[in-house]
Amino acid sequence: MKRRNFVKLGGAVAGSSLFPLNAHSGERNRSDDYEKRIDFLYDGIDLSPSEYTHLLSKLVDEGKVKPDNYSNGGVVAELEESFAKQLGKDSAVFMPTGTMANHIAVRELAKEKRRVIVQEQSHLYNDCGDCCQTLSGLNLIPLGKDSTSFSLEEVEQLIAKTQSGRVETQVGVIMIESPVRRKYDTMFGTDRIKAIANYAQKNNIKMHMDGARLFVEAAHTGVKPEYYAQYFDTIYTSMYKCFNAPSGAILAGSKQFTEKLYHTRRMFGGGLPASWPNAAIALHYAQYFEEEYQKSWKNAQLFFQEVSKDERFKPEYFENGTHVVRINITHPNLKGFVTKLKEQQITVGSPDEKGIRLKINPTINREVPKVLASIFIKCLDQS
Repeated sequence: MKRRNFVKLGGAVAGSSLFPLNAHSGERNRSDDYEKRIDFLYDGIDLSPSEYTHLLSKLVDEGKVKPDNYSNGGVVAELEESFAKQLGKDSAVFMPTGTMANHIAVRELAKEKRRVIVQEQSHLYNDCGDCCQTLSGLNLIPLGKDSTSFSLEEVEQLIAKTQSGRVETQVGVIMIESPVRRKYDTMFGTDRIKAIANYAQKNNIKMHMDGARLFVEAAHTGVKPEYYAQYFDTIYTSMYKCFNAPSGAILAGSKQFTEKLYHTRRMFGGGLPASWPNAAIALHYAQYFEEEYQKSWKNAQLFFQEVSKDERFKPEYFENGTHVVRINITHPNLKGFVTKLKEQQITVGSPDEKGIRLKINPTINREVPKVLASIFIKCLDQS
């Protein structure tokens, strides 16, 4: 078996021996095997312990895994070098979590300028337990209430207000998350990023990007990740969201920024004794992400075309969206519909009164789009 086809991103293609289908009945062969499931919840693949074990074993047998020492060297260094290049940065450092990557980035960039501008809907502001405020004494200032982005005008107004205070305080960092998880993975916008970055450079303010799902955005815009990264001093991207590692993140920047960063990582408890499983998995899947995601999105479009032939299903795309698509469904028992889908090994999020949201990922490649549409329609009929 070729390495490229072993537990390849997205699993086996529909119709293979791993995916017994009954296209005439619109039903899938029920099995507990993870590789036969489709989910619309994750950015990547929710690999089972068995799949992780088999893939790691194969990579080790092929000599692809060199151990690290407290997250230094070995395959971790290979991962750092690979993503530094993809992000157009001189250097990169592995972090065990995205929360730590974002926190350390803004902490190191801010220095004595303790104010940090963030989106009001950002992950760092809402979902990290005030780590920056509690552990690093930073003051996160949110802009763009209930919005994906904020404008240059909002930044200028805040800076002017900061400079007019009786006690001198300065903004040290502007952090931008894109796409934004809390806003259905919609994009901040490259034009706004460019304008804000130009202003920041002129005013000696550092820029950091939370690009946890940046590679998904890049696939939709056709703009390489390094194009985004050029406007930021530092950038983080997740290793488990798109690249299926059990955990992990990459924080990239200049060599001067990253040179001693492993000391800060260890101070925060992030110098894991062995990070090679995370790095090896991410490095493996990173080779195939762009190709497999494009295939996923193409299959999703075919699925939406087929399922919308039934007037009860109406796909709806978010403005400036990426891989999250809403399907409005006319039916009185959507909870029952979701349950029926689960019986067919298809997992979606909880419905609201009007429909469901689907997050497109490579697991959709495990089924023929037309057959997948027939399953959705049949499950709705049975609900």
